[in-house]
Amino acid sequence: MEENDMDDNKREILEKRRVALQVKLLAKTYIDKHIAPTQEILDYLRREGVVYQIAGLPFVPVEYQPYIMEVITQPLYNDSGFRPAHLQCAALEALLDGIFERFPSVNPLRYVPDLPQYADCHAASLQNGYRDGLEKVVQALGLEEQLVYMHFLHYGLVLIASLQELGAHDHEDIFSTWIGEVVIFPAQLDWLIAFTLEEEWLGGRKQKKN
Repeated sequence: MEENDMDDNKREILEKRRVALQVKLLAKTYIDKHIAPTQEILDYLRREGVVYQIAGLPFVPVEYQPYIMEVITQPLYNDSGFRPAHLQCAALEALLDGIFERFPSVNPLRYVPDLPQYADCHAASLQNGYRDGLEKVVQALGLEEQLVYMHFLHYGLVLIASLQELGAHDHEDIFSTWIGEVVIFPAQLDWLIAFTLEEEWLGGRKQKKN
């Protein structure tokens, strides 16, 4: 092998290492920002005895997934209900695409669907961190008890839980400005409840088109 070929090979190897290191660092930042904070939400739910199931972690960049897999298979995350399959989210991603298509945002910078407001948590007083905004929306929409999806937009976490149980736990540990927007919806996508960055509860129905 000629010297120039050897130099080219070395440069190629070094470039691959540089790219791999960059991806690893970006994946760590993603984990610190989007994955690790979900433990506080899940800790609250488990502490309060709220039964939940993790539906998935949709829209995770493919290049980050091997690093995230290493994290969510650790005992701490495993105990919270994370599984490797939660990174395989094609059906869940299609469901989320469907709900955001049916209830698009009217604000380009954050998710705010064009739906009536039923509660303002800024104006509501807290009792040990609890409020009743979510219950007000559920009652106003006449929703029956059912299993629903709850999507934390900032973190990307999607849970499945009882609507009645969630309504009884409108708590600042899971619904607050620093946690970000949350949407709650059924598999049929015929209604949506949204918690905004302004800590308002919005909700509404849309019939499916034939």
